[in-house]
Amino acid sequence: MKVSYIKGQANQQVNSFAALTENAFTQAVFKDALKSMKIADKGRLIPEDADVDEYQFYIQGVGFHLAHALTWMRQLNSAVELLTNYDYSKRISTSRADHLIYNIENYLIRLNSTYDRMLQLTNAVFHICTHEEHVSHSVIITNVKVQHRPEVVEKLKAIKKNLDKYAQDRHAIIHKHSLLDEKLRQIELLYQDNLLCQMTGEEKNQIKLVRKNCLRDYVVAKKAEFQNMNFKLNKLAEELFEELLIEYEFQKQQFKLRGY
Repeated sequence: MKVSYIKGQANQQVNSFAALTENAFTQAVFKDALKSMKIADKGRLIPEDADVDEYQFYIQGVGFHLAHALTWMRQLNSAVELLTNYDYSKRISTSRADHLIYNIENYLIRLNSTYDRMLQLTNAVFHICTHEEHVSHSVIITNVKVQHRPEVVEKLKAIKKNLDKYAQDRHAIIHKHSLLDEKLRQIELLYQDNLLCQMTGEEKNQIKLVRKNCLRDYVVAKKAEFQNMNFKLNKLAEELFEELLIEYEFQKQQFKLRGY
């Protein structure tokens, strides 16, 4: 796989995330949230323990969950870069194989949790007020308010479907065992210290060359796979945001009609 192709995918991933931060929904929510957090005519942030009305509660709640969703997705981009960041491993006992396994499993866990962030955001935008602990796919998708926005249901399901291919890996990592990837486990074996103990200098050099090539080929392939996944996820999230903006503006209008 050519380096230029990998760099192109990396740029594509970064650009798609930038589009998320710059779209109309994100800009509107953060502008409103910052305004609601300031004391009128003084430009100072209100104290954290200040009383807020329902409208401020709504605006700040949407801003809170949007900020956390975007931070989570930005960290997914960083997670791909960390697959090849081995600098710190020179100062601790962690091998390159340990580093790689940790970061791949971390990515898979965080990837599928993105959908949870989208559900929390949808809960906030629609002002459903379901407690965070009880927010789930079925609760949000079947909610009457959300059902009246079939486009939102469609976009949420599209995100879930896109992530489902990794859902079993995440479940296994969290609840059962480490990722059972044959190539990854081969790399782990090649980086075992006791593998080299009984070898001559020439044999050690050969093993080190083999594991270096195996590691490089595996990482290049995984980075391309994960960058492509992040790109798709960012685009699907952007489509969801476009639909959430409609509901967000509707909710604000309803608050105005109620005198807020």
